[in-house]
Amino acid sequence: MKRCVVLLLPALMALAGLRAAQAAAPPSCDECKDLPMLYRELLEQEFLLAKFKSWVDQAYYPASIKSMQDSASAALTTAMNGDLYGTLKPPAGNGPGVAAPAYGTQIADAKCTMVEYVRKKPGDAELTPVPISATDVAKKLCKPLADYTVAHEMHHVASCKAAWGAGDKTVETVEWFVKNDVEAYQVGIQMLREQIAALARKCGWTGSPEGAKPDKGKTLPTPQQILDYGKASKTKASALDRATRK
Repeated sequence: MKRCVVLLLPALMALAGLRAAQAAAPPSCDECKDLPMLYRELLEQEFLLAKFKSWVDQAYYPASIKSMQDSASAALTTAMNGDLYGTLKPPAGNGPGVAAPAYGTQIADAKCTMVEYVRKKPGDAELTPVPISATDVAKKLCKPLADYTVAHEMHHVASCKAAWGAGDKTVETVEWFVKNDVEAYQVGIQMLREQIAALARKCGWTGSPEGAKPDKGKTLPTPQQILDYGKASKTKASALDRATRK
């Protein structure tokens, strides 16, 4: 009997409030004040990429897809509540919470459907995968988050369909799963870095003389610069609000 396997894209319960607010119409996330949030998302994705690469480099894989998902989520949760964010740690009272799957791709059959993890009823312990389209993801998440999420999952979808089309049954193994996730994280991270770099330039960043990292990823402002741009934006908005109310 084939099991339903869903590729992991861990997301944060800390974003639950943001995503709930996006249900009607997601914000654009194109203001300087959004830079710290986007950068934290990048740090999470890069942490997960490193976690999956460590399994590939050691050629030592978890016993099952479920144990792999649990291990990745637990490691990210520990890092989020530790020093992962550095100077960009969320304000007191807005703690990072717990990492959990948010979107994925079913690889147990040739359809390779993209899914969203949901709780069917409030209080449900188990998350259930429900089919979702790229258009619907864009309705739930602001553009930078939706774009990199879809890029990540579309890599899985394309790889999954190619494997099934070639009759490659290794598509159902943990090793295939982990190696493909390394590739998908790299795709999503590159897109997210590009969007952060573009927004940072709008906020006054003049760029880096290096231009790009050795892996072709966009260089970005330092975390302190990201924080400063975000604070400057909030200060300006507060001043404008006070002037408007006079």
